[in-house]
Amino acid sequence: MSLRIGAGGNQSIKLRYSLKSARQYIGGKMRKIVFIASLLATASANASTMLLWSCNLLEGHTIEEVKTINSTWVKAVNELSEYKVESFVLESIASSDMAAFRYIDVFENPIHWGQIRSKMEGGALDAFEEQFNEASKCGEASLYEASES
Repeated sequence: MSLRIGAGGNQSIKLRYSLKSARQYIGGKMRKIVFIASLLATASANASTMLLWSCNLLEGHTIEEVKTINSTWVKAVNELSEYKVESFVLESIASSDMAAFRYIDVFENPIHWGQIRSKMEGGALDAFEEQFNEASKCGEASLYEASES
């Protein structure tokens, strides 16, 4: 197949192409796009924002209660955003304070954390905060940018 493109005056450019060469060109471009997208997905999967809470169980409460509250909190948080939060409860297995435990909340990025924090300040998760406060006391929180090394 040929195509003649006018460049003005008597000049023109003759362009020859075939359906096979067009498919090869598009296929090569698509492979590059897929490769770049997978690199970006890997980069975002390996970098995230983590919130670490240092807490203690209150008398009469168990770590199982905390885990149940936390699991329900994660489901509620994940309904507030297109991004997904992961959360882990780190339970002491050898410590001078066996009532101590940690939460690690993993957000996609600092913007995601900020969006959730804003919704929390707006009262979207107040019921969970009350439950957490009944079962535990958290004295310290730190926000980290984490990446795989």
